[in-house]
Amino acid sequence: MVTHAGSGRGWRISLGVTAGLLLGFFAYAPAVMVWQRFAETPQPRVYPHGSFTSFGSDPPPVEYWVSWAGPAVMVVACGLMAVPWRAARQFALPLVCAFVPMAALVAWFFIGMELFFTPD
Repeated sequence: MVTHAGSGRGWRISLGVTAGLLLGFFAYAPAVMVWQRFAETPQPRVYPHGSFTSFGSDPPPVEYWVSWAGPAVMVVACGLMAVPWRAARQFALPLVCAFVPMAALVAWFFIGMELFFTPD
């Protein structure tokens, strides 16, 4: 299919990617922190150096993992609900595809800092 100059398709895709990256980088961690605060999510203990492969007999609570997964699942679900509408799909799918890896990197960093960072 040939797109005409000035078509909105390219702009919607570009805006979707940009919005997904910005949403994942700037809004995901604050959304998780708000979720954890208002849901009174128990914070896990800090695990000692070298315990990256096993949490031992005291793993982090399930509520902690749900608080990190919940906001991402909501963004993905809202993005996938837009699939039936063509114009919205051209914005929402790139948003979701850019948001998921960015949110995963943010989660990896914050979870790593919360669970495994111990100042020497």
